[in-house]
Amino acid sequence: MSRRAQENLMAGAILAVLIGVIVMSLDFGPRARMIPLPLAIFGVILIVAQIVWQNLRSTDELQMDMLGVLTRQQENDGAAGNEGEPVVVKAAPGAKKGASWRREAGAYGIVLAMLGLMLLLGPITAVFLFTGGYFVLSRQYSWLTGLVYTVVFTAAVYLLFVVALEIQLYHGILEPLVERLR
Repeated sequence: MSRRAQENLMAGAILAVLIGVIVMSLDFGPRARMIPLPLAIFGVILIVAQIVWQNLRSTDELQMDMLGVLTRQQENDGAAGNEGEPVVVKAAPGAKKGASWRREAGAYGIVLAMLGLMLLLGPITAVFLFTGGYFVLSRQYSWLTGLVYTVVFTAAVYLLFVVALEIQLYHGILEPLVERLR
């Protein structure tokens, strides 16, 4: 099976799931469908654009190792920006083929860290600690810039879910311990 056929098959499966979410959410009450319906509609728009885009372009134009991007093991070797020219991502000079399990473990570790923080401390505290920790450890930004972005992002998450959508957030397993310390 060609790569393009695989991509179309996967996109079609995602499209079917999103259409299923739309159909199912139409049976929900007005408040219950506030999240799944707009997200599924937005997802359908994006996946249809993806299907059109991937079938009108050459499959050689975009070759990217997302695991490497996530774990910052890849470097952008080409200059991004020239229209029509693909961005080529090459392996870091010291990277070995046998070290891919380390990158995979690092990616799983990142996901498990976020899930663990949410389970223990709740989403708002987890978002703040995870985002700030990622910026500090990855050295993506200076500590001050990272702190500003972390506070703004956490405030946006809080305003969206707690204030605008009025969702009662989970406080985490450690919430009774925190209440006892007060």
